[in-house]
Amino acid sequence: MKKFIYFLLVFSAIVFLTINKSIAQPCNWAGWSGTNYPAIPCGAFSGNIPVGSGTYTYFTAYAGVSYTISTCGSSFDTQLSIYDANPAWTYRAGNDDNGPDCGGTPASLTWTATYTGDHIAIVNRFNCQMHDFTGVSAILKFRRNLTCSGTPQASSTWTGSTSNNWFDACNWTNCVPGTITNATIPVVGTLPVVNTSPAFVNTISVNIGATVTVNAPATLSATQ
Repeated sequence: MKKFIYFLLVFSAIVFLTINKSIAQPCNWAGWSGTNYPAIPCGAFSGNIPVGSGTYTYFTAYAGVSYTISTCGSSFDTQLSIYDANPAWTYRAGNDDNGPDCGGTPASLTWTATYTGDHIAIVNRFNCQMHDFTGVSAILKFRRNLTCSGTPQASSTWTGSTSNNWFDACNWTNCVPGTITNATIPVVGTLPVVNTSPAFVNTISVNIGATVTVNAPATLSATQ
């Protein structure tokens, strides 16, 4: 009987640790050093960025856009935590093990931003360890996911994250507009230019302060 009870206790402890290991908890980022990351590549991963446990990396994300952030290839058990600045550094996503980019203990996640602006990605050793002074860095890499099928989407918002080219799908949240698309042009750093005819939308909403430049002989036609 004692052996049976001991077995149950050991089994319960293993199950408890396994369940809790699989649940990503947000790791705190306050007080540790960070770096800035340039524009995230569209459709392919960035190069590997070496990061220490407990450090964070700033990046810009656009609302409605899907991203994959990965530590796959790291030599130790990692956790990922994503925060955005709306409001005041709010936790948005996380992963510990067996993410979409690889199996095992290196963390990865795919997530759709709900805010346009500053974000941070925090990498920690499990379990939210901060600087461990081992001298071993994790690998961090970013990708903007592009899944355009050639069929226009019902809505798409301009981001200008790659260039001013209207026809570059990476400049839109939901692929290049077509005749069924309700397009929105917000005020961003790089505004769209149509240099190739024809460009089509269903409707277009240009926010105050934003512009769309159409260079002749190119045209931009709205169905409604």
